[in-house]
Amino acid sequence: MSEEVKSIGIDSTPRLMVGSRLHPTENLLLVPEGALQLSGPAKDILAMVDGKRTVSVIVDELLAQYAGAERHEIQQDVLALLGRMQQRGVIRG
Repeated sequence: MSEEVKSIGIDSTPRLMVGSRLHPTENLLLVPEGALQLSGPAKDILAMVDGKRTVSVIVDELLAQYAGAERHEIQQDVLALLGRMQQRGVIRG
């Protein structure tokens, strides 16, 4: 039987899957099959995905970093990125 994948929500505590990590100097997410090019704030977001912070905490921390940004916009962007990464199999919620 296949395990149902739960969508990542604001109260989820996402983590990178085993074998996935951020490149230390480039905007890349290294995965077992290769690398994913990251753009915009994606690297900042993924750097906070540690299996301890909830999405809500990640959004709060990004609000502190990006002065003038709207909470709902950051939350929408974070959830969209994490959803795409989950579909690619590199994040678990």
